[in-house]
Amino acid sequence: MTTEQAVDPSVVHPSRPRWDDARLAVMAEVAPVAMVVCDREGVVRFWNREAARLLGWAEEEVIGRELPCLGRAEVDAWWEPRGAGAPLVSRGVRKDGSGVELEIKPAVVGRDASGAASAVVAVLREAGDARRPGDAAAARSEAGEALRESEERFRMVTLATQDAIYDYNVVTGAVWRSDSFERISGQPEEVYADASWWREHIHPEDVNNVTDALGSAMSSGASSWTAEYRLRRANGDYAVLVDRGVLLRDASGELVKVIGAVSDVTEQRRLEAQVQESMVRLKAAAEALEEQNQRLEEEIIERMRSEESLRAQNEAIRLMSAPVVQVWDHVLALPLIGSIDDVRASRITETLLNEVVRTQARFSIMDLTGIESVDLATTKHLLDMMRAIKLLGTRGVVSGISPQIAATMTELGAETQGLVTFGTLKDALRYAIGAATRAAAAPLPRPGPAGGTGARAAGPADRR
Repeated sequence: MTTEQAVDPSVVHPSRPRWDDARLAVMAEVAPVAMVVCDREGVVRFWNREAARLLGWAEEEVIGRELPCLGRAEVDAWWEPRGAGAPLVSRGVRKDGSGVELEIKPAVVGRDASGAASAVVAVLREAGDARRPGDAAAARSEAGEALRESEERFRMVTLATQDAIYDYNVVTGAVWRSDSFERISGQPEEVYADASWWREHIHPEDVNNVTDALGSAMSSGASSWTAEYRLRRANGDYAVLVDRGVLLRDASGELVKVIGAVSDVTEQRRLEAQVQESMVRLKAAAEALEEQNQRLEEEIIERMRSEESLRAQNEAIRLMSAPVVQVWDHVLALPLIGSIDDVRASRITETLLNEVVRTQARFSIMDLTGIESVDLATTKHLLDMMRAIKLLGTRGVVSGISPQIAATMTELGAETQGLVTFGTLKDALRYAIGAATRAAAAPLPRPGPAGGTGARAAGPADRR
């Protein structure tokens, strides 16, 4: 609002009582009686909620138009000087078409620069609710009391509300602001009474947008405008304000006044920024957590694959540690490599017994070619395997016995009696396959004594 210094005395001294539009705008919301303000042309400038309740027209239906409930002549009578006589009584009409007897108590409350009356306020009551018609003194007293009540309510509202109310007279350049503006700006009222002060204190980044928006609303015929901007306080900080104004025009459409309220939303915007910042941090943390979870999931999958691979390797090792092979019908071969301890001997025994049962083997060849040396404990493990398969009806055959293994087995003495042995796996296979083939037709020949080598160790009948 780039205007010259206000010349209205009430601008320099805004605490002086005045019936300006800003006060009436607030009073229209708090007055307990129907109140109407008209200008010299009979155009309604204010219309409060009680008037809307009494007569039926909403504020937006009557503001800027002639009073719809009464004729022009009756409204013009409000401007006539009145003494101690009775209030006016007029026959009016409601919006729904029904008639209503109105008791009207008008009072001229505004004057222009020449001193001529410029506005009249009227308090309206339904005649049935009024006091005795002859009680004129009481009526005047009631009207004055209602006005004083409204004035006090306006003062209390402007003190209590956090919003700052302003009234900018576009014609005279006068600006009036409520006391709440001092709390927002940190400036004394003598400073911000100048209309140019507002533009000078808007943040440089906001000033063009704000003034352009107000100028556009003024020139376009709009009835309201809204803007959010930063205003520099007395300490140099900036307050964030939301400005909502109403643009009042005369009967010809010319802009007369801008009346509005300014809300300080600095703390609200600060909290919103904190919430937004927290949301950004939470989003970043959530994304980081999601990424970490994804990595963990990938690690778990990779570990499961590794474990599966390890299980497969262990199974392969287990099978290699006890490689039982069916070389012929009812003939198994078990080539052993490396050392044999208690754990491996138990695993080999279990695997061998399962395969004997599964294949219904009659012979099981244990080849020791890949074992370079054994101790007494290992030899006992091997003999225990032979005895175990014997219980299942399978003949155990040992091949590939080295001199060292033979010497160790000799130390066991009687435990090797009845064991069928061969020097090579080839001889053992020839014996077992031949014996298994003949088994279907004739009983098996008895094996030769332990310690024999080659085919002769199995006896004359088995050399064929």
